[in-house]
Amino acid sequence: MQIFKLMINKNRCFGCNDCVVSCPLNFNQLRKDSYLSEKNAVLLVKNGVAFPIYNKEREVNCDGCGVCISICPARAIRIETVEED
Repeated sequence: MQIFKLMINKNRCFGCNDCVVSCPLNFNQLRKDSYLSEKNAVLLVKNGVAFPIYNKEREVNCDGCGVCISICPARAIRIETVEED
């Protein structure tokens, strides 16, 4: 099974929040719950820098769609593929 891991270059990210609101997985939570937290987000901006959230217990994490990469004006995001048995 493929698992995708978001990598944020903290030296480039300036916390514009574009990745957070463009992420389809985050968007569903924003629409449903009207907020994001570490429990339901894939990406969050905290203290002016985006950071990825991965939780093994959570059913839905990053699906590797790449929308956040294409929307990021700072080009601070990349996705790694992690193989898991």
